[in-house]
Amino acid sequence: MSLFETQEIACPSCQHAQQVDVAFTLNASRRADLRDAIIDRSYQRFACEQCGAALRPEPHLTYLDIRRNQWILAKSVSDLAHWSAFETAARVIFDESYGDGAPAAAQATGADLQVRVVFGWSALREKLLIEAAGLDDVAVEYVKVLLFRALEQMPLADDAELRFEGLGDEGTLRFLWYVGASETPVEAVEAPRALYDLAVNDPEAWRTLRETLSAGPFVDMNRLLVPEEAAAA
Repeated sequence: MSLFETQEIACPSCQHAQQVDVAFTLNASRRADLRDAIIDRSYQRFACEQCGAALRPEPHLTYLDIRRNQWILAKSVSDLAHWSAFETAARVIFDESYGDGAPAAAQATGADLQVRVVFGWSALREKLLIEAAGLDDVAVEYVKVLLFRALEQMPLADDAELRFEGLGDEGTLRFLWYVGASETPVEAVEAPRALYDLAVNDPEAWRTLRETLSAGPFVDMNRLLVPEEAAAA
């Protein structure tokens, strides 16, 4: 089931505090509408009761979709610096629910689940879009690395993140640069499908990079860019 808790959040514009229901467990197997809301960016958005400003608390939840074999620990963008610690936390949480520490029936379900860790709504949305497009998320990250290396300069903001948006008419991979937690779109990028196909069909050519990108449940180009910090999750 999906589980929610009531939290008090402060409006960044007027500082008014209000209570909202925030998810800490989402089961998209039973609530497909929640998955759709994450994809269309409408999920967990609120308006300030006092000034009407848009509010969206950062994710601190586990996401489950058994039909699509996805189990994801989603944390806030501000937690990104501690990605290594959250990889460890994800393994512990998953093991208790679907791994060796779980009942036999749950272990049978967990055997097919892909475990991932993401930071921010855009990163969670990206994993859902990659799965919907039938792509390998490690190969998609490889394409993003190639695009990043080809840049002459970063687009507008130091905290911009490149996220997969979907497939183009000719199978091209469409990406969009977003600015951190605000999810402000900055610049669109498109990659030839041939880059992705090469990554899938010739894994040996980029074996070292693939092993780095897939060394843990945090499968993201930021694994190469953000130094690990030994902090408790």
